[in-house]
Amino acid sequence: MSHPDLDQLCDGPLAPVLEGLEARRRAAVTRFVWIMAGFAVLAITCLIFIPDLAFKFFGGGAILFIGWLVASRPLEATARALKAPAVAAISQARGLTYEATDFSADGYEALHPLLGRPNDRTFRDRFAGERSGTAFAFYHAALIAGSGKSRREVFKGLIYAVTRRALQGETVVMPDRGLFNLFSPGTGMERVRFEDDPDFERNFEVYSTRPDEARAVINSVARQTLKGWRTGSGPMFARLASDQVTVAIADPDDRFGVGPMLKSIPGRERVRGLWEELDRALGQVHQVQSTFG
Repeated sequence: MSHPDLDQLCDGPLAPVLEGLEARRRAAVTRFVWIMAGFAVLAITCLIFIPDLAFKFFGGGAILFIGWLVASRPLEATARALKAPAVAAISQARGLTYEATDFSADGYEALHPLLGRPNDRTFRDRFAGERSGTAFAFYHAALIAGSGKSRREVFKGLIYAVTRRALQGETVVMPDRGLFNLFSPGTGMERVRFEDDPDFERNFEVYSTRPDEARAVINSVARQTLKGWRTGSGPMFARLASDQVTVAIADPDDRFGVGPMLKSIPGRERVRGLWEELDRALGQVHQVQSTFG
């Protein structure tokens, strides 16, 4: 999409949404401030009248946390009112389909064991389309393992599923696991080494049901690309099997949002941010296709 395309969206289908957006945002911010002020008074009252020091801070903190949740709702509603039509319009202009939630997570189930079998998973913002006759989809995933004090985030980022030429075996690429590298992540898989690439060996482990095929697919170009993805975004995982490659790249940022609603940002700039996020993700799709297609 060029700048005229973006302007056409903002002046066309998104014009009713952008009109009055700043006024609605300011009203939501005002409600946020008043609600938080009310809960702050309750927290101060808690600190004054509760005798036990530990309960003072626990009670005050709990009240402020609940206040934040309540006060944030108008801001979140304002953000959703912009995001939903903006993403729909941008996706349509790019020839993509979009699903916000409640979709089938392409390729995830096969990645589930590699990611530590997290017991809590949240998927959102699925985009799907076709490029040069090849189908693809990508979506945001947040995966949590454990519960209570042991609860921890094991992955947050984007998962890409891209169709490719069919393979006979299954190959997976994982971050180096130290001593656990001795244990295969799947039935019938062997560890595949790349002694000629020590930097890759330090950071990744490759396992495959067909090692020769894995060496051909995870060639020098693919290894360089994989190292770049890990360096730029943190841990990443990949699986190649049958006619699909699935790549999970960690990213600490929340993608496909419209920006902080407490901050005054022109509506067009918020839409531009969505457009650029989608452009970056489509660039990643192209990398996956060119590397593993």
